[in-house]
Amino acid sequence: MSEHHLRVQVASFNAGQHLEENALPDFTSWLIPTVQQDPASGYAVAEKTASRHPQAFALGPRDAPDLYAVGFQEFALLPHGLLGLTESMCTALDREIRRTVRLHQATVRPDRMYDPLELGGGPENYARIAEIAHGGMVLFVYARERPSREAANLPSVAERVKEVRMAAVGTGIFNLMGNKGAVGARVTLAPLRAGGEDEVLTFVCAHLAAHDHNVERRNRDWQNIVQRLVFSPEELGYTPNVIPSTVPGNEKEAMGQIHSVPTQPASQHRTKALDANEYSVYDTHHLFVLGDLNYRIGTDVPGAPPGGGPVSRNTYPPMKRTDVKMLAQSKNPKRWAWLLPYDQLALQHAVSPARAFQSLYIPDLSVYNLPPTYKYKVPQTPADTQNVLSKKRVPGWPDRILWSGPQSVGCELYRSLMEYRVSDHKPITAILTVPSIHPRTFLTAPYPIDPAWRTMQSRGRWLDRIIGCIWSLLLLFGNGSLPLAAVEVALLAVLGAWWVSGHPIPLLGPTGAAI
Repeated sequence: MSEHHLRVQVASFNAGQHLEENALPDFTSWLIPTVQQDPASGYAVAEKTASRHPQAFALGPRDAPDLYAVGFQEFALLPHGLLGLTESMCTALDREIRRTVRLHQATVRPDRMYDPLELGGGPENYARIAEIAHGGMVLFVYARERPSREAANLPSVAERVKEVRMAAVGTGIFNLMGNKGAVGARVTLAPLRAGGEDEVLTFVCAHLAAHDHNVERRNRDWQNIVQRLVFSPEELGYTPNVIPSTVPGNEKEAMGQIHSVPTQPASQHRTKALDANEYSVYDTHHLFVLGDLNYRIGTDVPGAPPGGGPVSRNTYPPMKRTDVKMLAQSKNPKRWAWLLPYDQLALQHAVSPARAFQSLYIPDLSVYNLPPTYKYKVPQTPADTQNVLSKKRVPGWPDRILWSGPQSVGCELYRSLMEYRVSDHKPITAILTVPSIHPRTFLTAPYPIDPAWRTMQSRGRWLDRIIGCIWSLLLLFGNGSLPLAAVEVALLAVLGAWWVSGHPIPLLGPTGAAI
């Protein structure tokens, strides 16, 4: 692999508001998916690496990713998310993610051992460079604190971080609230060698409008994200404080001395941005979008070729809702592939110009034999280990990972994790090989930045707090049940109206008789 390539792992999970901070599921098979790969499959061993250090790497899979981007939707109770009361849950998730990825090398080796220290072995250290939560969404971005094996004498990704900007936007109720929307991180990396140009990678974790029929609303959600998810110089992320890996000495000594110190606390973040400009999600060299985009399988509409191409009613005649459910429940990858021509997201790209996610690559899921990621029944007991699709919803692939640069970006792996049953969604993950772009030019934005984005952001946050407060009070009033709270409020409203109209409200004594 060229030293100019970054390996980026992107992971997304709609947790359905079912996560418990003191009992989080094990994230190993989600964040280190190579644990399930056969070492003889060709994925597990890189030929170049194995030939350099056969005594250490003949058993071991590929290197750990340079960057992790991990996004959640519905990661906490929505009233708490609207009120911004998710700090403890974010802390728990961050801790579990770090614990998982730290053991990367030992997890992927069949013998569960680390490589020798002088060859870059040992636990991994990742600096958290971004954490941004809004409503029901949260995004974490981590940078590896030691270089890859192929670039052992060059700076690590964590050393190259010059600036991280964070942003959030609500596109939910009133097109403002945080029950839907996006959070993002814009990472600027210094060049690997002197005289080079900075490199910008942008990660967007999105949760778009629900329901089968809301295709146009989802398209508008994306337009609003492009126009209002703005990376300003005021919202800065974390700047890692890493001891350089290129310490003096021969290669063995240098590799043996690779270590790091913790990421700087919030009080020591960079206090000044690299510039005073405002950037959209398309002002980047590489763009990654992850999340519950909520595009389903279209019914009663003609389809289009999954790999791209125009809609063809003759080749892909409309399917009925019952046919979609039957094919999805067959658990046959070939039958799943029959559904993909009707994927609503792909159909939005089948027209020119594309109606959403312009300039982004939509992977052909039939290549990866990916089962539908939604909607599954959540087991009521630990003994229930079956993945059963719900009969109430049309199944599909609303959980997606998209990226720019399809011709140059390599996809090593794209997978959904069926063993996770805490939610009606399945988590997904992808490992991407991202090359440097020369000359480095930003992507072309389909929409301009909305001049009123700050005003709309402020209004949205006020609405989030107000609705979140009312919602929380109702839950408290109804002992955790919103329907019960609604009945009680309605009863109080009726009694209040009765009293205001001049009728007395009778008081009941201990026996139930009027006093």
